[in-house]
Amino acid sequence: MKRIISIIAILAISTVACSNQEKDYSPITSWKNEDVEVSKQEFVELTKGNNALEFKNGKVVIHDKDAVIKSNAGDVTTYFVQNAYIPIIDAKEIIKKDDWTKEELLTKYAGAAQNIDVNAKENTIEAFFITGPRGYGELRVTFDGGKLKSMTNTFQE
Repeated sequence: MKRIISIIAILAISTVACSNQEKDYSPITSWKNEDVEVSKQEFVELTKGNNALEFKNGKVVIHDKDAVIKSNAGDVTTYFVQNAYIPIIDAKEIIKKDDWTKEELLTKYAGAAQNIDVNAKENTIEAFFITGPRGYGELRVTFDGGKLKSMTNTFQE
């Protein structure tokens, strides 16, 4: 009888442990130019500031202080990167999915964000990306808490 109870206890613990695994997301650190309308030279210029920011453990981390302008206005902290660019292929992948979590999207793509606004009081984060030829395409993603609130873009899908 003790053996059966032990087996049931082990199975129950294993089931709980497996179901509570947190997903581990990794940031993209190597950006590829797959847009035929963006020259190699233009891509190099547009992405000079990529990976200056990272989203890690629920916070925005600055890796390149020379590339990032951080400002505060009340409850909002803004991180701005002059030369940050997301390749159009990646931008299109983002808009295909409508159930992003803040942790997943920002961990993966914060390195290509031109602007991230963190509103501590309202618990919102908005990431702004530029994409496409000459950076004319825009993608804006807003999270309320950990959930996707809105996503808008100005490029062809």
